[in-house]
Amino acid sequence: MVAIMETLPTSLSAAHTKALLERPHSGCKPWGSLRSVVPAANSRLSRCEVSQWLTFSSAAVKGKRNKEVVRASAKTPEPPSEKSLGETKRVAVVWFKRDLRIDDHPGLAAASSYSSVIPLFVFDPALLSGLSNDLICSLQDAVFDLRKSLRQIGSDLIIRSGRTADIFLAIANEVGALDVITEKEIEMDLQKLVGVVSASLSVETIAGQDMKVKQWRSSLYDIQSYYELPDCYKKFQASRLSVGCPLEPPSQLPPLPRILKPGPMPAPEDVNHVVASAASRTELWEELRAAQNLSAEEALGVKKKSQRDTSDIAISQYTSNGIFKELLAWREKYILASPYEAVEKKRRETVGEAEKKKSKGCEVRGGATGALQSLQGYLRYQEPTSRNDWQELHEQVMDLERRPGSSFRALFGNSLALGTLSLRRIYHEAIEYEKARGGGWLSPFGFSSRTAEAAINDTKAIEWYQLLAHKSREQGRDKGYRIGTWRWKGYLIQYAVAGETGPPMVFVHGFGAFWEHFRDNLKPVAEAGNRVWALTLLGFGRSEKPRITYTDLVWAELVRDFIVEVVKEPVIVAGNSIGGYTVSVIAGLWPALVKSLVLFNSAGRVIPDYNSLQYRKPKEKSYVAYAGARVLLTYLQNLSNGMLTKCYPTNPGRADEWLQTEVMRASYDPNSTAVLEAMFLLRAPLPLNYYLDRYDGNVLIVQGIRDPLHNSSLRASMLQAYCKNVSIQYVNAGHCPHDEVPEEVNSILISWLRSSFSLPPDGEAVNTEGNTVWVPKAEVAAALEKESEQRNHPPIDPITRIKEEMEELV
Repeated sequence: MVAIMETLPTSLSAAHTKALLERPHSGCKPWGSLRSVVPAANSRLSRCEVSQWLTFSSAAVKGKRNKEVVRASAKTPEPPSEKSLGETKRVAVVWFKRDLRIDDHPGLAAASSYSSVIPLFVFDPALLSGLSNDLICSLQDAVFDLRKSLRQIGSDLIIRSGRTADIFLAIANEVGALDVITEKEIEMDLQKLVGVVSASLSVETIAGQDMKVKQWRSSLYDIQSYYELPDCYKKFQASRLSVGCPLEPPSQLPPLPRILKPGPMPAPEDVNHVVASAASRTELWEELRAAQNLSAEEALGVKKKSQRDTSDIAISQYTSNGIFKELLAWREKYILASPYEAVEKKRRETVGEAEKKKSKGCEVRGGATGALQSLQGYLRYQEPTSRNDWQELHEQVMDLERRPGSSFRALFGNSLALGTLSLRRIYHEAIEYEKARGGGWLSPFGFSSRTAEAAINDTKAIEWYQLLAHKSREQGRDKGYRIGTWRWKGYLIQYAVAGETGPPMVFVHGFGAFWEHFRDNLKPVAEAGNRVWALTLLGFGRSEKPRITYTDLVWAELVRDFIVEVVKEPVIVAGNSIGGYTVSVIAGLWPALVKSLVLFNSAGRVIPDYNSLQYRKPKEKSYVAYAGARVLLTYLQNLSNGMLTKCYPTNPGRADEWLQTEVMRASYDPNSTAVLEAMFLLRAPLPLNYYLDRYDGNVLIVQGIRDPLHNSSLRASMLQAYCKNVSIQYVNAGHCPHDEVPEEVNSILISWLRSSFSLPPDGEAVNTEGNTVWVPKAEVAAALEKESEQRNHPPIDPITRIKEEMEELV
């Protein structure tokens, strides 16, 4: 039912194979693979209440009616004898990391065939690094609950602190040769941790026996090969794969070796000491953590003013036309001084209360037991209840559902990150609840409960992004890239890394793009003696696209945490378009993280007098945004190829079929409209020079002079006039110069990395008030100037001028 990966035994005896094939089919699809988990003892497969499934391949279901199939949980069958498996009596260590449960746990099922089973959790600095304080508290709850659950089935949880590889060797010396059974991880740091343990055990032998690490993977679907997985979610949905049943927890486990002592549960201060002990080995760690602990809003000094006061101050700064001043006066007289003012005041108070609740945290606590109970209460959101804990949970759901569909991840994010709930268990419980509400049937008209719908949709989305991460890693390996996955606040972020030594550099893409937009920059810059990372921001490419409010500060904090947790030292950071604005925010708010800054046709305005401007939070909710994002997505899907080509005026061939296909692919991912909603909710951001003025380091601006989206000449001259320590290099390219003319841009970057103010080989430097401007060759400059004048100075009619003024207000 669930595939055991890597080195788990796959060759069964003929008798056992025949027994598996002749076993009657249950409601759960048995996945038809001999790489099955060895099931737990003293249990049988339960029959489902729905009709039996055929054992056809996933490809055979194409053309069938797309509907959810309801199944009961699968009790694991009786284990085969050790003789049939060819296993000698050995000790198995079930290594818990981010799978802190006994329910639906293939590792425990596989371990039941061993003579002794040692459930183990290690408070390893490598495992705890990067976890927030709140998540560490949830981790302690989960470990405590896991120990309690294991004791109820005759076992116990061995708890240790320190380096995991050393812990395993110490246990092996006490109990003899062992096999390690653990979950196959998706995050690169955890993969490295498993690799270190595997390498240390592979060189040791106990009584002439080798020790191995065996990895299992639990999935909603039966995916035999990631290569066969469609890249597009729309095509993946069309395959209509069956969802597997969750395994019931084992009724009993083989005993612990008597020589082992369980070990105490560490106190919170001891866990913090473990984290600090890892941090002390990293240079500049205190400075990095200080930057990470300072939120963007705190760094900006955002005051808790009323929305009306903040909005009026900001609007007055952007309004120069007398018409709009009269409009504001009319608004003050006839709208705000009316009953609507009381409504607006009440709305602000409600928002303030919601923010207070959010600051206290709304995540589910209590380990696997508490998470499962909370899931039952969450699904029954629309039902009255006398339970105080469920009433409080329902209040939180009501607040979170101001943004439809966002409550599940907000409440169960920690449970998903720690594995106290499995995706199959969540899916199964939600389907069973919907079935119970429908009199034993699922409605063909959709879900009757909004929380059940949110749980099922999020479960499918999480599974899709995990599958996509696995496939992307294999695809990247074929192309010579090292593709990694990093988890940020529970969401999967994809990135690539190249180079082993040299100065670190991080690339950040623009709106609608992804890390591969730097496809021809990553390797050449790394081969010049640098370490280079490129990441895909939340909401784009193959990173997750949760239903949250996306802002420039959200993306800035993401990249900040990436620098601290992945790169682990200050970097040279470069960004294109919105990515350029994002890295400018990082340089302005957390300058200790940025050695120098590179902007490729950056987004963001330049406003000379910005001293009275303040940051304004995005709107809480808008039905216009919800509907408008879907209309905008359809519009962009139809026009994206043409729009993309226009951004490459010098070399349109670079906007090739692969790039267009990958941009289109992301638009079909689950929740892909969430990031478009931000365009309707965001208010006017602070100007680009606001952040550049707060940064004392050097800034290189690589400006494509033929940018169809911005007035390149005006932007460059304003950046030169109003920003300090700026060097400007013009290139004959459009909005994405790094991808349109990669060879030229790479040469500029490599020179910049070696020395921030080295002259490029074919340019001439002009110094203006401390800034350096790189002037293009004379023969190129004349042609570019004429074209730029024609493109960047079209006649502006009154309607267009009013539209621009309104855009400033919105």
